[in-house]
Amino acid sequence: MSVEPTPVLVVIALLCWLIYALFVWIRGVVHRRRLPELSVAPGQLEIYQGQAFREMCRRAANPGRRVMMTDYFAERGWNRADAMRILAELLKHKMIVVEGWRFGSYSVTHKGWTEYEGKFIWTGGEGVHISTGPGGFVVANVNSHHSVTHGGYGNRANAPDIPHQQLIDALRTDADTATPDEAVRAREYADDLAAAVDAQDADRTARILGRINALLSTATAAFTLARGLLPSGS
Repeated sequence: MSVEPTPVLVVIALLCWLIYALFVWIRGVVHRRRLPELSVAPGQLEIYQGQAFREMCRRAANPGRRVMMTDYFAERGWNRADAMRILAELLKHKMIVVEGWRFGSYSVTHKGWTEYEGKFIWTGGEGVHISTGPGGFVVANVNSHHSVTHGGYGNRANAPDIPHQQLIDALRTDADTATPDEAVRAREYADDLAAAVDAQDADRTARILGRINALLSTATAAFTLARGLLPSGS
């Protein structure tokens, strides 16, 4: 025999829903009030969306955990309008949800986490063959239909210039033999560095190099190529 909900419980549930809906509406009005002009190019929105989503997942470590992203937005030079535009599709498709009252607080949904695991956590499977020669010349051949050969000469810790493309390639190559967590971070940092270099953003490039340096300072021995290219203290 089914138990019918009492009118009192229905009223309480409806009242709670209305209160929450009112809270969400007021929060949206406050967050959208006096928005500055967009400062990011429309053509960059999709790239930035993926980068922000990966950073959110990396910080959360699991679905449902609240993370504050305001420091990330500031580091990237995004204002409130930029951030809201970049995250609009993720919110629309319920990959993430806004949490709490303050702007910049989000959590990744189970749907979003499934997407992250399926598309951004790469498990490998392609062979990599690395050889070295005299003078510090390093060559890596990736055994895939997108096979690439790249190298660097004189990879010294005190080198005055950082060969960005070589570092990007080295991170991706080293990630193939790294632990899963380190591999994910290395590939994401490589993507971030590639975007920063492409945008010719020196400040952002320097910040990402700092993250890479921090990763390499604690990473396993898998990152031999990247360690040789990145000057200490970058």
